[in-house]
Amino acid sequence: MNNKRRTLSIMLSLFLTLGAIPAWAVSFNNSFSISRFNTGGSSFVNMTSSAATHCYLSKVGVRDTDSSSEEAECRLTKGSVVWTLEAFLSQSDDADAICSAICYNN
Repeated sequence: MNNKRRTLSIMLSLFLTLGAIPAWAVSFNNSFSISRFNTGGSSFVNMTSSAATHCYLSKVGVRDTDSSSEEAECRLTKGSVVWTLEAFLSQSDDADAICSAICYNN
């Protein structure tokens, strides 16, 4: 009987402790997109504060990389101040890169 009471007490304590953790600890901040079409080089957008948010790539689209010299990339970089989303094309005549990222508040 004493073990049942102790087990129930531990389970209740655990339930109350876990129930106190806020579900809103992480919240949506913003979504961002950048594209680069038909021309080699880089296009980028500085997004949100890297100290207060966490971002991830949500979409990567690559088209017409039909030769060995055509490269297309989406890059997401956490800098010391901001997150940066970049669409990169190597020397290209017809390749495309379409990139999206989503950021959440810490």
